[in-house]
Amino acid sequence: MVVAKKLFSYRLFVIIIFCLGYVWWLTSKDMMITETQIYHVQKGATIDSISEDLSNHKLIKSKIMFNLIGELFNYDKKLKLGYYEIEPDMSVLDFFEVVTNGRVATVNITFIEGKTIHEYFQMLNSNPAIHSNLSLQETMNLIAIKEPYEGQFFPETFNFDYGESASNVLKRSHRMMQERLDLLWQNRKKGLPYKDPYEAVILASLIEKETAFDDEKNLISGVFIRRLEKGMRLQTDPSVIYALGEKYKPPLKKSDLNFDSLYNTYRYSGLPPGAISSVSYSSLYAAFHPDNGTALYFVSKKDGSHAFASNYDEHKDNINKFLSGT
Repeated sequence: MVVAKKLFSYRLFVIIIFCLGYVWWLTSKDMMITETQIYHVQKGATIDSISEDLSNHKLIKSKIMFNLIGELFNYDKKLKLGYYEIEPDMSVLDFFEVVTNGRVATVNITFIEGKTIHEYFQMLNSNPAIHSNLSLQETMNLIAIKEPYEGQFFPETFNFDYGESASNVLKRSHRMMQERLDLLWQNRKKGLPYKDPYEAVILASLIEKETAFDDEKNLISGVFIRRLEKGMRLQTDPSVIYALGEKYKPPLKKSDLNFDSLYNTYRYSGLPPGAISSVSYSSLYAAFHPDNGTALYFVSKKDGSHAFASNYDEHKDNINKFLSGT
């Protein structure tokens, strides 16, 4: 009888311990993540160091449970360095699955056409997913790009691992630009007045800033090419705006056209010394395939498109028609 009572008590004790353990498991196995975030598994990280970090940030309910699961499944030897996306309602097991599968978090970086290298660099520096601790000059030196920097980077959306360096982002964009530029240079229209491919990029940047209409880019390219061939100044407003930089206060004034800079195409003949922005493929293509017409002038209409003219009298009529509203 005494033995039976002891056996019953032992069984009851085991059941109670099991039930308490099960309740503890149910209440401790889930993490306390309320919104998607990025977690960094750093070099030298261990189950203990990660549990300490997660506990300090109140992202797990129990360090004991976390370490127990980690030890049970030998996750310490499976951890992979990198940045990982962790989501709401994750369990500890889910977390370990994420940080041991090697599928790190990624980020899309979009370079928009018509922007300057300074705007690209500022965007990268303000993106928490991109690592950047160098100046623009240091970054350019690292990826072996010489001045002028404008127009050296192709505008595109790139996918990178979270934590990628700004220099690698710019390096890929530059490589893509070179690939497209090399191909277009090989298949360019004959007789273009370019000394090298970068001069086409310079012209493409002027086209880029002059119009958003792809179907008239080759027309504007034709105007610029013919003016270059005739020794006429390009007289394009965007080059003056670029030259003025932070001094520019819209709208562009007549007095601004006297600003002394090699980028001021109202004062200096030929192409400016560098591009004034990044260029889309359509603008780049237009620079290599200008229109065969006779237009030497163009003026903006109210809808942003342009009216073209082959002589100055016709150009003055277009100015009166589209700028004065007559």
